[in-house]
Amino acid sequence: MASLAPTFGRGAMTNGWTDIRNTDVVLAMGGNPAENHPCGFKWVIEAKKKRRAKLVSVDPRYNRTSAVSDVYCPLRAGTDIAFLGGLIHHALEKNRFHEEYVKLHTNALFLLEPGFELTAEGVFGGFDEATKKYDKSKWKYALDEKGFAKKAASLDDPNSVFQHLKKHYSRYTPEAVANICGCTKEDFLKAAEIVTSTGTPDRAGTIMYALGWTHHSTAVQIIRTAAILQLLLGNIGRTGGGVNALRGHANIQGGTDHGVAYHALAGYLAMPRPEDTTFEKYLRADHPQGALGDVDELLVQHAEVRGLAPEGDVRQGGHQRERVGLPLAPEDQRQ
Repeated sequence: MASLAPTFGRGAMTNGWTDIRNTDVVLAMGGNPAENHPCGFKWVIEAKKKRRAKLVSVDPRYNRTSAVSDVYCPLRAGTDIAFLGGLIHHALEKNRFHEEYVKLHTNALFLLEPGFELTAEGVFGGFDEATKKYDKSKWKYALDEKGFAKKAASLDDPNSVFQHLKKHYSRYTPEAVANICGCTKEDFLKAAEIVTSTGTPDRAGTIMYALGWTHHSTAVQIIRTAAILQLLLGNIGRTGGGVNALRGHANIQGGTDHGVAYHALAGYLAMPRPEDTTFEKYLRADHPQGALGDVDELLVQHAEVRGLAPEGDVRQGGHQRERVGLPLAPEDQRQ
């Protein structure tokens, strides 16, 4: 959750198990789903049989998932970030990312404060060698008069998020990945070509991972890197795409997806508190305002879809009051 929630707003797998059958490419890292998630893995097999989907297995061991993969690429344990960084570099260097998606649905065009910098060693600016901590005061977007992020006119703007991203990942060349991960350059490029083939409007790819990522000391960074890759390829919010954490079939995953856990609603939505008497109060308490006024936009969309005013007033009557925690009007009460 510490990776997916800050990136996408929810800590659950972005798609569902059954949606994997709609994918064109599966990247299995940090897990062995053929053996440890056999019920869910049937959707990978269905995608391979019916859609001719490609399965890429990246793991220190040649496991049962590797045995049915189209490409197996070994790597040293703990070098997942370098491998994913190489995939990002390949997508950027070979122009195999979904440019229209990146412009519309990511922060790639956002402008950063002029003081933000990346050192030649890949360390972010503001690092104090003595304390081993960062001064994050300059890790900010450039804001307009309304307090929202300014946007560049194109991805070529040197102060855009996209150009900083490109600069940071320029070091992850195929040669560097092979040296760090212990795989061959040729094996890496085979995997990279397949994975980045989904950076087009007509193809989608999914990443499947499990405790082989989440139990690393750098788990947050690994999964955030995977999220960057999928956003570049346009694989988030699409059928057959996603960054999909593979949890226990019948306990954690089932409990959270179906909303039977005591502390959360379906999809890791926070449980409303007594003081959340309107939908707006609930939304503002648990959904921080984004760089483009995301909460305000959500309220407008909710009003249009549900027939609700932002404060929770009912425009069309009926049971909308129940959904936002307001008491039922007398005419709406049921026995």
